[in-house]
Amino acid sequence: MKSSERQIKTQLKTWRQWLYAGGNFGVTFSPTVVAAWLGYFYTGRENPDGTPHLLVGAGLFGLIWFACNAINGITDPVVGYLSDRTRSRFGRRKPWVAAGAPLLALSFFFLWMPPDPTGPSTANAMNLTVALFFFWFFFTVVVAPYLSLLPDITPFDGERVRISAFMGVFEVLGTVGGNLLPPLLAALLVAGIGPFDSGYQVMALVGGLLLILFFFVSILSVRERHADQAGAYVGPHGSALRNALSEFGSTFQLPAFRPYMLGVGFYRMAIATTVFIAPFIATKILGAGSPSEAEVDFLNMLGAVDEAKIVNWELAAGYMMMLVLVGAAFFLPLVARLVKRWGKRRLFILALASFGLITIGMAFIGLLPSPAPLFQALLLFGLAAFPVSIALVVIRPILADVIDADEEMTGRRREGVYNGMEGLIMKVATGLGPLTAGWLFAAFGASTTENLGVRLCGPVAGCCLLVAAGAFMRYPIKK
Repeated sequence: MKSSERQIKTQLKTWRQWLYAGGNFGVTFSPTVVAAWLGYFYTGRENPDGTPHLLVGAGLFGLIWFACNAINGITDPVVGYLSDRTRSRFGRRKPWVAAGAPLLALSFFFLWMPPDPTGPSTANAMNLTVALFFFWFFFTVVVAPYLSLLPDITPFDGERVRISAFMGVFEVLGTVGGNLLPPLLAALLVAGIGPFDSGYQVMALVGGLLLILFFFVSILSVRERHADQAGAYVGPHGSALRNALSEFGSTFQLPAFRPYMLGVGFYRMAIATTVFIAPFIATKILGAGSPSEAEVDFLNMLGAVDEAKIVNWELAAGYMMMLVLVGAAFFLPLVARLVKRWGKRRLFILALASFGLITIGMAFIGLLPSPAPLFQALLLFGLAAFPVSIALVVIRPILADVIDADEEMTGRRREGVYNGMEGLIMKVATGLGPLTAGWLFAAFGASTTENLGVRLCGPVAGCCLLVAAGAFMRYPIKK
């Protein structure tokens, strides 16, 4: 097929593209809530008298977070390998999504149900560990097959980019919802409602139902082109485990996959770190001093100030992250056009490098004489919108290009294996971000009086992004 044809032809009606893309709300909403607010829920809240309201210690939280992500990373390539070989009348990927979505919702709900809501305890640590482990496990069971559908439902480059842009819209909606829904419900339902102790539990129930809805609608909207190829390939004689490990290792023989994995791994670690510290930037840095009149007036317009002129910095954190995602959504049409002109690789390198400089600048929020600290933070988060928009559009088509290159080399479609290997690196990288942040918090402080640990996280994320940009300089596919 000619390159020009791959750019302009279509496989799916527009409404089906939108419905499939809607599943990306579920892909982003739950991990955004977990990455942005779970750490704060367990380690960052304060009692009415200003004392810390810990459910587990910051260091222990970071260790549990990393362990659950890293151990669960192994499931990504395994699920990918098995979904490539699944045979059913519904296809290769859809049964995984249908079976896993309700269990993902259930584990998400129990993350926010600590046995002892009054203080740190072994029971809280155990509940967190078990719920977080199964959350990431079922996240893989659902998301790896869902994402593997993209290169399978259409062979056309232009349509993949367009669907990816639609997915970016739902990624924005999911991320905005994931950042705003927890603090909004926490503020509205301070004393809880019914059997729930706080608004966080109500959010968990609502969020779980949304996950099931979006994933089921998504898989019902498309058809798999290669469903009849499941199990067609017979590997070398030997155990299933040996064959699976051989499959996983063979992905690194593809020259394009090595820099892709290195670059995306450092990118994911940086994103995880930045999202994790956003509530702490708002509550421990911006909330460390008395806000100026201009800051109070601005936040009052957003409903983040009560009648006593006390700022709800948790809600302010949600608005900061919303600024990034709303801005990213605004840039999506421009990015889709720039991809055709400059190519995915060049644009992504630009995004990584610029985002790296922005996150390094987060260390200096509130240290400059002007503007006011809140506006310094908003400026940096606003500047992050364009590089984030680029990442939303290009990462999935870049991986689809890698999968196409593998098919040219091997003659097989291995979307599941490649998405699974990416998931392995993503889980480890996503675990390293909050783990590093937790160590920095424990060593250098994460309170309103000692917040150096929070400030140091920005440069750590920035260095990761610059390393990722360097890795993609060696990525060979320049479409």
